[in-house]
Parts: sequence; C-alpha cells; structure tokens
Amino acid sequence: MYAKHILLGIALSLGCLCACDPVDVRFADAGIDAPPEATCDERACGDVADSCCPASCNANTDIDCASVCGNGTLEPGERCDPLDTCPTDCPASGCQLYAVDQPGTCFAQCQPSGMQTACLNDDGCCPTGCNANNDTDCQPACDNGALETGETCDPLTSCPASCPQVGCQLRSLSNGGTCTAACTDAGMQTACVNGDGCCPMGCNANNDDNCQPGCGNGVIESGETCDPLNTCPTSCPAIGCQLRTLSNGGTCAAACVNAGMQTACINNDGCCPEGCNANNDNNCQPDCGNGVVESGETCDPMAPAPNNCACAAEPYSCYTQTGSATQCDVRCHVPVDRCGIEGDGCCAFTGTGECGRSTDGECLGDRWQTTEWPYTINYTTECQYVRVYNVQPRGSYLFTMCYPPGGPAPGGDPVISAVTDNLGNVYNVTNDDCSDRTALPYTAGWRCENDQGTVRMSCASMSPGGFLIRDDNVFYLELRICPYNAQNGGRGALHIWFNATRTPNPG
Repeated sequence: MYAKHILLGIALSLGCLCACDPVDVRFADAGIDAPPEATCDERACGDVADSCCPASCNANTDIDCASVCGNGTLEPGERCDPLDTCPTDCPASGCQLYAVDQPGTCFAQCQPSGMQTACLNDDGCCPTGCNANNDTDCQPACDNGALETGETCDPLTSCPASCPQVGCQLRSLSNGGTCTAACTDAGMQTACVNGDGCCPMGCNANNDDNCQPGCGNGVIESGETCDPLNTCPTSCPAIGCQLRTLSNGGTCAAACVNAGMQTACINNDGCCPEGCNANNDNNCQPDCGNGVVESGETCDPMAPAPNNCACAAEPYSCYTQTGSATQCDVRCHVPVDRCGIEGDGCCAFTGTGECGRSTDGECLGDRWQTTEWPYTINYTTECQYVRVYNVQPRGSYLFTMCYPPGGPAPGGDPVISAVTDNLGNVYNVTNDDCSDRTALPYTAGWRCENDQGTVRMSCASMSPGGFLIRDDNVFYLELRICPYNAQNGGRGALHIWFNATRTPNPG
C-alpha cells in the first residue's frame, strides 16, 4: 500500500511538471486512499463503508449504496429492474392460479393464489366437478354422473346389465360394464314359450300363456272370462271412491278391475276424496280444522289469515269477538250492543244512551251524553290542536266531526289524526272517515257526510262505545285535527260523546 501511494505521488508530480492536461483521478480506495477533502463523487465504488454512494455506483458495486428501483440494475432484494421487465399479470399454469405480489415495484413476482375451480373452456385445466360437457379441457370419463360424448349411460348404475326381450323382440347387451353399454335388437322370438310376453305367429292361448284367447270362436280358452261377447261387461261404474275400469273390453276376457281411488272433487259422485271440501264437492260435509272456510263456518284455524279464527286486538274500542276456533264460528269486530257484559272493557252505547254505572261496570256516568265544542274547528289549511279538559279516568269518550240530524254539514275531509293525554299516552283511536256503520254516531242516528254528501267526517274511535281512559292520573286529552290534504280543508263543529260524571270543556 505504501509503495502504491509513492507511485501515485510520482505520477502526479510528473503530470504537473510536464504541464499536461488535467487528469480526473479517482481515489481508488474510497475511504482509505481518499483525503478528507475529496467529494463523494470523487470516490471510487467499493466494499469499504465510507457513508458515500458515488453517482456512478450502485448497490452491487458500493456497500454504501441502497437498491434503487428503476435504475436498470438488478440489485439486492429486487426481483426485476427496470420496472417494464416486472410482471403485471400472472397466467395460470394448469389448474394453479397465480397473482402478482407487490405489483408496480421491483419486488413484483408471481405467487400461487389458489386453484382453479370454475369450469372454463381452453384454460388447460379440468377442475374437480367439471366434465367434458362444460369444460373442453376435460376428457369424457365413465361413471362421473355426466352423459358425455360417446357415452350411452352414466353413472354405471344407470347402464343396462341385461337386455330382456320386449314383447317378441329379442335383445342382446353390447359393451356391458361400460358407459357405452346398450341393448340391441337380436331377432324375433319364434318359439311358443310361456311367460316371455310374446305370442309368436302360430302360437295360441293353449300352448303359450302370452297369447290372448280367440274371442268368439266358441271355445273358452285360458284367460277368457266370457264367451259369447253379449255376456261380457261393457262399462264399470265407480263404487264409492273406488274407481273401476273395464279390462279387455270388447273381448272374451272383459272384466271390471279396481283402478285406484277417486282424487278429483266431483259433485254427486258419492265420494269425498282426501283434499276435497264442502265448497268444491257436495259429497263432503263441512269439517272444522281442514283449513277451508265452509258452509256454516266463519273461519278455520288452519286457514291462512285473515280466515284463521284469529282476531286482531282492538284496544280502546267497544268491539269483541264471539264463537270459538274449535267450532270454526269465531266472529271478529263484533260490536258490543248491550250493557252489563262483565270484563268487556266497554261502556256500550245501545242507541238510546241508557248504559250507565248502574247497568254496566265499565261505565263511569249514569248514561251517554253529548256536548258540542264551543269553538268551530278550522282545518282549512293546517292541523288544529284541541285540548279537552275535565276528562275523567275510567270515563268513556268519543270525538267526532259527525253531526246530529238537522245539523249543518261540515266541509272538506277532516282527519282526527292523533289523540294523546297529559301523560304522553297515545290512544290508537285515530280515524279518517267514520264509515263503520256500527260506530256510535250511526247508532245514535247521526250523519257523517260532508257538505258534498260524501262520508268524510271523522270519529275517534270508530266503535260502538268510544274508548276508556285507563290511567288514574289523566286530566286532559289533546286532539290533532287535520285536513286530509291541501284540497280537502274546511270548517266544522266538534262533538264529544261521553259517559262520565263531568262534562268535558276547554279548561
């Protein structure tokens, strides 16, 4: 090394003495030979760490250089360089699928990404479950359950193992035990053989039990039931639900034989088959529980809703239900029309208002009464909120825009769209048009038409006895009365039916 430095010094001195052109000499040994003042690019590439990566070096030639993607040199850690040599997609190899790992970098490479499972033509793969019918890469294979080109049967269990004769046609098995097995014709039966299903020419019922007797020949042969023909049956009517058919009609072997049971629903045939009912077969009797509402029934528990004897709950109303599901005579939405039915949750209105606390445990007052709200309700363009005070717990109430006989008909189409109390309870009694003829206003003889003669007035609730206030801490109810839409506003009187000891008022 020392001698090397001396030679380098002499050469530099001679260069200066000779006034030659300047020479760009790199310091060959990087961090060892290069003086401290040498720049990084003046240093040579090398395997000595000097914290310098000259511009002409790379990670392969200088220990201080890092791998750089895109410099055209494949350096440590890289799988490709430049980038346009790196894979951007990875074709499958047979059934092995590949995907690019770290795409868009010099570390990109194709990695296995599962196996092909789809049946695709011309991809070089026949996945499990595919066959020659749905994947051209598959070869026909016997016993794969698919009938492919060249096969006559598949799986093997479906292939013929023997070929019994068909009538007089003899048959033989070819390619037995393979998926090309088939029965082929092998001549005609000529021998008179019992039990082979064939009556060859020249055979008869006496020497071949496959032959039919010659009816009308005056001889009763084997299998004949009658001879001459005028003694043979010509039709076979059903007996109850047992169908019968004429066998060998018009021959000397004619006979009536059972032909299954009647399944069609037919009137007046003396049979009610399974699955028929009194609605579609007059031979059937109504049967509660068969899923069909028949004559005399109002419902059937096995029928789909709404005919399944299940009544929807009608809280805050004076409707009940009668009958029982076991008898198929349930009636829903039955108005309570008399006083004193214990536990019905209803203070009934019977038309004259006589139900009261002395005759009905659900009534608070002595009888039903009515009062007209002192202010006209203006629902011309927007909803009006009406707060009704002096209501009583366990009192019964009904709010309506219907009116007594002779009263003025309100205009438009009002909707009592909400009824709530001071506790925030919401009463499910809202109503648009009071159209149920069992509702209290109709029972009282009132009218619910608007000034155009159409039923558009509202009643809450639309029941025979209004609704009960059930909470002991209720002291007012608030109504929201709205026009049905912008074209159906109007004005009218609000009437309150009540069965309580105090008259409702604005407070």
